[in-house]
Amino acid sequence: MAVAALPRLALLAVLLAPMLAAAPVLAEDGLALLQRIAQASRQLTYSGTFVYRSGDKADASRIAHSLSNGVELERIEALDGSPREVLRAGSEVKCFFPEEKLVIIENRSSQRGFPALLPAGLGSLPEHYAIRSGGQGRVAGMKSRAVLLVPRDDLRYGHEFWMDAGSGLLLKANLIGERGETLETFAFTQITIGGSLEQGALKPRFDSERVRVQQVRATEVKPDDMGWNFRTLLPGFRRVAAMKRQTAPGNPESLHVVFSDGLASISVFIEPGGSGGEAEAASNVGPVNVYRRQAGEHRLVVMGEVPALAVKRLGDGIERRRK
Repeated sequence: MAVAALPRLALLAVLLAPMLAAAPVLAEDGLALLQRIAQASRQLTYSGTFVYRSGDKADASRIAHSLSNGVELERIEALDGSPREVLRAGSEVKCFFPEEKLVIIENRSSQRGFPALLPAGLGSLPEHYAIRSGGQGRVAGMKSRAVLLVPRDDLRYGHEFWMDAGSGLLLKANLIGERGETLETFAFTQITIGGSLEQGALKPRFDSERVRVQQVRATEVKPDDMGWNFRTLLPGFRRVAAMKRQTAPGNPESLHVVFSDGLASISVFIEPGGSGGEAEAASNVGPVNVYRRQAGEHRLVVMGEVPALAVKRLGDGIERRRK
């Protein structure tokens, strides 16, 4: 059979075969490793430099993280492009843009970033991913081992996680596309785990006094109060957040709904605007697929690091609830 004639899932299995050779399904042991990765990223003290790669794009960032009285403290500074840094204390996130003299403050309790890519609860993952043992190697000079997650359908991507053999901290993460290609990579190039952070490692480096502060207001919304129905729910994806958001006083409120399977997530934004004659549109920004459509007097945007089929299927099933 020609390769072009293979279904996408079969083709993905063929292309991943060398990685999965002699790699048994891990079942509970695999979940234990993933749980160790999830806990390490939140509980350990660490600092270092990691690089994000997608296509021809590569950006380096410096990170420092610790846990103080049960609250995560984190600072990430971009080392390439325009200067910017992100400070996080629990769910409150402050984004500094010194060239614009702007600080944006918002709550991001439902969002995750490297190396904290895994949520605390992982129990349902085996229903939608085959968890397999990968090889051993070195990342950032540290002994590491890989855990592979192969999707069981065409609504999500595959993942390859490399964890520090000693602490369990995630050192490298590859997002694997439908043809077995690497869509994006996060990887530490230098990392220090444990001990104490340098003095001031978690404090802003930019002037935080003479800046314009923009507070993004978010209010949780109960399912019955959303005013919208999601008729085409994706297998394994459940609603994990729903909120009304206002980026600045005077701007219209938008509804932001987040669905997740425990690993992949899809965001739906619904806001007033546009006209009924606007056409549907699909696009992508790196591994993020975006689907736009008009629903009466509202503009719908569905986006996530999932195949284009997933965002379109979810987006086409959104309709205004009849009063």
